[in-house]
Amino acid sequence: MNHYEEGINAMWEEVEGKKPESIHQPSDKERWKEFVEKYSHSGYLVLSEFGTIDTADDAMKDVAGGENLSYEEYLQVLFNSRNIIRHCFEYCYYSNAWCDFKGRISRFDKKKGKVIFNCIYVSGGFMDGDCYEGKEDHVWMDMEPFEEYQVGDCLSFGGEIYRYLKTKNGKQISFGIREPYDIKKIESYELPSDDDMLMQAVDQMICEVCMFNEHCYMGMCIANEEWREGMRKTLFNAAKGNK
Repeated sequence: MNHYEEGINAMWEEVEGKKPESIHQPSDKERWKEFVEKYSHSGYLVLSEFGTIDTADDAMKDVAGGENLSYEEYLQVLFNSRNIIRHCFEYCYYSNAWCDFKGRISRFDKKKGKVIFNCIYVSGGFMDGDCYEGKEDHVWMDMEPFEEYQVGDCLSFGGEIYRYLKTKNGKQISFGIREPYDIKKIESYELPSDDDMLMQAVDQMICEVCMFNEHCYMGMCIANEEWREGMRKTLFNAAKGNK
């Protein structure tokens, strides 16, 4: 309860001589039930507090390992997944963006046949020329395409972002990368730093609020350069100061 609510309650007690009834805060399950009642079988792709939810009747068919889920099971698995959303992969997946990836090999798990990247940097693009940058932590991929490389190698590659069913700690849906291609070894300096990623986020924020954002073409900025650089510096320093 914040100070404003406490003040209102105190005034209420003084005037009425009694405490007001506490306001019910719906639980995750209650809010999810309301969401399902509203959108179930609608066929919409819904942006929600639970992530991006595909409500089509056959939406489970593109979930690797989850193709045979019933619709009700599919919805339950989505609810189970609400706190493990990979926002960057999810955004690229549903936006049909082309993506390039970069990362440093952290280790190989030969027992599971997997290679692990502590961080994958994503560069995405859209048909209108807009670009997207982001990252995901702790990404597992099939080891076979990377067998000629070593722990510590920095790589760039293409691949397909896909949805898959996780079953280790109950059924959940997550996003990963499969079918990597054009795998190339790169230098470590070609991996973005945290400051690089922060500045990319700042640039995206500026573009979203810029009055000219609907007039740019193929990524060419037409905003006043002095204003833009001032905004970049101010927002970057503010973000750094909050870390």
